[in-house]
Order: sequence, then C-alpha cells, then structure tokens
Amino acid sequence: MTNTLHDVMMGTLGVCLAAAGCTAPVDAPPSSAQATPAAVSAPAVLSPVSINAEMVRIVDHASHQLWNAEKPELAPKTDEDWENIVEHATQIPAAGAVIRLEGTGPNDRTFVQSPDWHKFATAVSTAGLAALKAAETRSQEALVVANGQLVEACETCHKQFKPSLP
Repeated sequence: MTNTLHDVMMGTLGVCLAAAGCTAPVDAPPSSAQATPAAVSAPAVLSPVSINAEMVRIVDHASHQLWNAEKPELAPKTDEDWENIVEHATQIPAAGAVIRLEGTGPNDRTFVQSPDWHKFATAVSTAGLAALKAAETRSQEALVVANGQLVEACETCHKQFKPSLP
C-alpha cells in the first residue's frame, strides 16, 4: 500500500484538527467556576535590589551627569556629549518608575506604601522626562530648568524619607 502526498497531507490535517478540537481555545476566558482570586489578580512585581541601591547607582549617578552639564567646562558641545546627556536623562524617568516597586531593603515596603513616596517618584520621572526632552532638542536652558525640578524632587523626598542625607 502506497501513500500519496495527498493522503499524507490529509491524514496530517485530520490529526491536527482532531487535536485542536480537543483543546480549549487559547483566548477563552475561564468560567466563573474556574476563576479564583489568585488566578484573577496579578502577582506583585518586586525589584530584585533595594531602593537604596537603585537611588545611589541609577538616580544619583545619572543626576550628577545632568547637573555636571551645567558647568561651563562640562556643558555638552558635541553630538557625543549630548548623547551622553540623553542616555542619563533616559535613566531618570525609568528609575522614577522602578523606585515605586518594593525592593529588598529594610524600609522598602514602608516607602512604597506611602502616597508621598509615589508623589516624589512621579516628580523624579517628570523631571527626568523634561531633561530628556531638553537633551533631545539640545537646549541647555531647558536642561537647567529640568535639573532644578530634579533637585527639588530629590530634596523634598530626602527631607521626608532620608532626613540624615545632606
């Protein structure tokens, strides 16, 4: 008995259709009997490092690159200089989002449960977006304004959450 290509393809198609008919559609929502609170709510997203590490290694580092750009001898002049500012300005709003997540630090849960913490983190992101726009448009004046917003966000947050910091 020989199988033609047609017979093999039809047999394969039949197996696929039979298998597909035995499974639930991928996009079918679970019935109310199947839904449980654990299945409905998404798991909390946690940062694998402490908020302090994020602040020191991302926010502080990137902020100093932006603030240093106000010094005449360090002001961006070349395409490469401006790209450096763009890269660091991009880190600030992203970090503002990340510091809203509970991390591994001893005070992280307390921080992220505070509405004020989220207000300050949003202010960091907003200032970072302003710095990014300034860098992308190569506006030194707008960068100075955005840097002032960033200083204000950092200082007001530190007064409440880290008063021992200068």
